[in-house]
Amino acid sequence: MRETIHFCGIAEIASRIDARKTLILTDRNVHSLFGASFPDCPLVFVPEGEAAKSWDILAELYRQFIALELDRSWKILAIGGGAVGDLGGYAAHSWLRGIGFMLAPTTLLAMTDASLGGKNGIDFQGYKNVIGSFHLPEAIFCDIETLRLLDSRQFSSGMAEVIKHAVIDGEEYFTFLEEALASQSGNSCLDYDSCPGETLQHIVSESQRVKLSIVQRDPKEAGERRILNLGHSFGHAIEIVSGMPHGYCVALGIVLACSFSMKRGYMTAPTAGRIESLLSGYGLPVDVRSMRKDKSRMAETLFMDKKREGAWMNLVIPRDIGSVAVEKVAIQELKAFLDEVMA
Repeated sequence: MRETIHFCGIAEIASRIDARKTLILTDRNVHSLFGASFPDCPLVFVPEGEAAKSWDILAELYRQFIALELDRSWKILAIGGGAVGDLGGYAAHSWLRGIGFMLAPTTLLAMTDASLGGKNGIDFQGYKNVIGSFHLPEAIFCDIETLRLLDSRQFSSGMAEVIKHAVIDGEEYFTFLEEALASQSGNSCLDYDSCPGETLQHIVSESQRVKLSIVQRDPKEAGERRILNLGHSFGHAIEIVSGMPHGYCVALGIVLACSFSMKRGYMTAPTAGRIESLLSGYGLPVDVRSMRKDKSRMAETLFMDKKREGAWMNLVIPRDIGSVAVEKVAIQELKAFLDEVMA
């Protein structure tokens, strides 16, 4: 089964679902922005952001399912960012051994990354996504116009995943992002509020293409799909210790991955500089030394990364734009690297 993606307004979703057998999960902020266009379905609110991905919220969802008498003919429609999608997907997969699930992502991060590939889950004792499963959404509804209502930090956060996809994919997509940025004369970041809808949709659809082409070849992350974790081993450690937005942490993780690649003799300094310039141009942090006071906690957090195997880490190492590989790297080597690069 593959995700079916629809580019349509939120108001159009009602004509594509059975509202009588659909439960909407969302948060109050998303509802305040777009709720007037929601389908007429039962509605359950969850907390905003990562706070939604907890045992307590999951248990409350199950209580709501019981109250609403959700049987296997029902579907869940998660409307919002990546966190509500992660929670909704896991709740749908675990309820009655699996019920239908749909997504209407309203952020760039969710449209280009979190909504794709069927990964879902919740956090546990401070560790991200350590409880979860694979459960593909039956449909993904993308309303490009919702992106214009994002604040600059949310948009930039999503661009970290977009740039990650371009590094993986190659020159054509990477150059498009450079040219889109350069076209905004006098601006330090893409003016997503006024740029053509075609530009936004191209960014979203290209990132979806990159991710789905990899996911479809490796649905359970047995091999190739691991390259989509570029920047995430370092990034998740930064996110846990800093509390910064996910994309900001991924951006710093990509910078660290490029630095590690240069240390190994793979990536050239000009290529690393080009990647860093694109991240910075889209409003993302690139100064890894800003995290040096937390480097010990980051190193400790690497031990709980899902990609760790004993004393080794399956680390995604970018060698060039369009050339990314996964290598087993000793955790102790990564600790020493962090000590050096953040000195």
